Amino acid sequence: MSSTSCSPSLVRWSAGCSTRARPRQHAGCSRITTRRVTLATARHRGRTAARSVSSVPAAATADVKTGDALTITTFNVLAPCYRRVKREDGSTVMESTLPDVAAARQARVVDSLLRLSSSVCCLQEFWHASPETKSLYEGRMADAGYQTFVTPRTGGRPDGLLTAVRLEDFDVVEHRNVLFNDCGDRVASLLHLKPRGEGLGDVLVVNTHLLFPHNANSTLIRLRECFKILEYLHEYQELAASTVAQVGGKARRLPVIMCGDFNGSIRGAVSRFLQSQGFVSALEERRACDCDGISSNWVSHMNHHGEAVGVDHVWLLNPSKQKADTDGSSVVAPPSWKAAIYAMIQCKMLEKGLISNEDAFKFFDFNEDLGVTREEFEVAVEMLGLTGESTPGLLSEEIQTLYDDCDKDGNGLVDFSEFIRKLDVESMEQAYRAICDSQNIEEGPWDVVGDLMAASASPVVCAGFTIDEDDEVVVTEPVFGKKQDLTVSNAYLPDAMLAGTWPEDFELSDHGPLTAVLAPSR
Repeated sequence: MSSTSCSPSLVRWSAGCSTRARPRQHAGCSRITTRRVTLATARHRGRTAARSVSSVPAAATADVKTGDALTITTFNVLAPCYRRVKREDGSTVMESTLPDVAAARQARVVDSLLRLSSSVCCLQEFWHASPETKSLYEGRMADAGYQTFVTPRTGGRPDGLLTAVRLEDFDVVEHRNVLFNDCGDRVASLLHLKPRGEGLGDVLVVNTHLLFPHNANSTLIRLRECFKILEYLHEYQELAASTVAQVGGKARRLPVIMCGDFNGSIRGAVSRFLQSQGFVSALEERRACDCDGISSNWVSHMNHHGEAVGVDHVWLLNPSKQKADTDGSSVVAPPSWKAAIYAMIQCKMLEKGLISNEDAFKFFDFNEDLGVTREEFEVAVEMLGLTGESTPGLLSEEIQTLYDDCDKDGNGLVDFSEFIRKLDVESMEQAYRAICDSQNIEEGPWDVVGDLMAASASPVVCAGFTIDEDDEVVVTEPVFGKKQDLTVSNAYLPDAMLAGTWPEDFELSDHGPLTAVLAPSR
């Protein structure tokens, strides 16, 4: 087995620098760990009885056996260190303090996964800090023919992601850990899979768990996490395209399957942004067919407020949605999380009444010497209420990355022209007012800012990715078309959850397992 490595040639996160040259590694950037493998909703209350989570539609099973479909299951398995249980004396303790109870439930979770027998399993809240739990999953999944990849959260958190691939169906070409290094210590896991059969092509799979909505600002943090995933996905594909072109081949975009616990409904800001980029929800695709009896109010999670909500998703982005042009001559760039944060800063300045670029610049330039220093920039961002608890939670490292991006000439001072190049409040005001006047708010007043962040991160949808004047990447001879596209053949949760109620006897987790069946377009 190959070891985990972090090669400079593969660290492609471009925060704070141009992708035309090797990026500097900033403390606030996502760190990518690479592993090459060389193997041949609206909220609802209510409970009802559950049916078996192991029932797989016969058609789906048949597709998988012929190698013509990919089945993928996403499941937040609720780490025992986060689960509260009542003891016989009425006291409440964490399940992790009851080893036998925790082990028994985790064993039942593994049982359910093995009954589903999906090609790929994407788990969240995997308790990697427990050697017994880690051994249980890795051992039993290996015995069933799966290879497992664990992505711990940052900040010393005891949980993380586990992604399992059934080697009968796929070889794992490459695995990468993407660490957001943000206030939520969130991460993603990216796998490049190559099918062993002839019916499917290569696919990219992303497993992630976005921040829980603790307050209205959490929407902005989840958007930022999503922007970072898409930016890295784009850079991964561009690097692959460049590598193929260097040996005289033609690059081909791959289907992207992004799944996990997104902690937001299908009508929330993150879902709206992903749909604007060409992603489709597997479960919503099946619901649109009106053939499976899926309620528009389907649920997948019983949160700690006692509300049943739909927050787990399998998203599909097909190659045909990843670019508008096909001649290989255009310049394409990644979505920019930095542009999204600039939009958020501008919105906060507008809220403070700083509606002219001159006033905005003076707000940052404390000593009025016509240049904003690194320290002045960070203090101004803090004064706008964008750092610390109960805020969008920008870290100092992220702020410093933004400053480096603003300081175009690198002289240590951001002058007026450099400032308005990134923080033009006069241009932002019209869009801000228009959205404030017209938007049907789904997740609170910060949803207005969220939409502006999304629009700024991706002003042009050329296949899910955006054009940024500072981050241009030329793609050589790409090959596009629908022959690599996938369609949603099926998607399902336990029956009660599809109907919009939480089953009262479902005790595996506070989330349900969501499975999608994806097949090549015919």
